[in-house]
Amino acid sequence: IDGYSYSLWTTYVISFGWWLHYTLYALGFYYFKEAIKKERQLRLVEQHNSKLKEEKLQTAQRRLQSDYAFLRAQINPHFLHNTLCYFYSRSLNGHSEELSEAILTLSDVMRYALEERGASIDKVALAEEVEHIQNIIKLNRMRFSSTLQLDFEIKGNVRGIYIIPLILITLVENTFKHGELTDPQHPISILLEISKDGNELRFVTHNKKKRGPVEQSTSIGMENTRKRLDMVYGENYKLDVKRSDDFYQATL
Repeated sequence: IDGYSYSLWTTYVISFGWWLHYTLYALGFYYFKEAIKKERQLRLVEQHNSKLKEEKLQTAQRRLQSDYAFLRAQINPHFLHNTLCYFYSRSLNGHSEELSEAILTLSDVMRYALEERGASIDKVALAEEVEHIQNIIKLNRMRFSSTLQLDFEIKGNVRGIYIIPLILITLVENTFKHGELTDPQHPISILLEISKDGNELRFVTHNKKKRGPVEQSTSIGMENTRKRLDMVYGENYKLDVKRSDDFYQATL
């Protein structure tokens, strides 16, 4: 009987050992399959999220391109009208040399503003943007027969620096549109400052507000400017606007 009990106990131990072995094997196989399944699901979710993120980015870029195309097409009609009226008056008075120079300057302004670029975030040389601003100022000086009161100061070296186009000019055009242009005591002030290491740009426009009838502002130009700055520079820019009853200042 003792021998029989021993054999039965041994059989139980061996059977339990085999049962435990196959149970652990089955559990391991089950969890291995579940791990692969979860990894596959996680990969699909990541691919889906990546696709959504890419589509969202493409949508934002297309919208920005549309905004930029609109901005390019939005040559200030007031500016064009006044400039063409100036051309007409010069032609009547026989100032052919001055008229020729003005026409060439306007053609440079139009070329730069309407120039096709590959994408909305393409950058241009800061020197080109500055030249564009100077051409706008030059035409306005001609139109106002040197009574335009404006100071444009550049500090630092603009060479070798690239920015997205038609950003600075939007701030400048706001001063011409809403500013008092012929007050010698409160001239329009435009400052472009580049840090010594060339890593930071500061652009400030300051003007006295125009008295009398004021042209209605749609704020479209500034909205586009902020959206384009957000898209390209993210947290690496700051645009502050300060308004008072008499003055307006924008600092980028």
